Amino acid sequence: MSILRASSTARFMALRAPAPMFVRNYSPDTRAEGATASSTGFKNREQASESKYIKEHEAERLKQAKEKLAKAQAEVDAQQKIVDKST
Repeated sequence: MSILRASSTARFMALRAPAPMFVRNYSPDTRAEGATASSTGFKNREQASESKYIKEHEAERLKQAKEKLAKAQAEVDAQQKIVDKST
């Protein structure tokens, strides 16, 4: 029984590793991961880029909607001329 206890304790102690073994030490002058994404300049450029893309996308959609409206209005006008001629 004491052999069983000794082997269990030894196994338990072997599985437990000291904490400093898993700690990663970086030099103090290196930037943390993701530091670029958290910088103010990067955020400003990213927001400006997103705003520009959205404005261009909305302008394109508005242009397409206006073209579609013009085609629909032309069709309505053509149909109206047909109705006016028949009456």
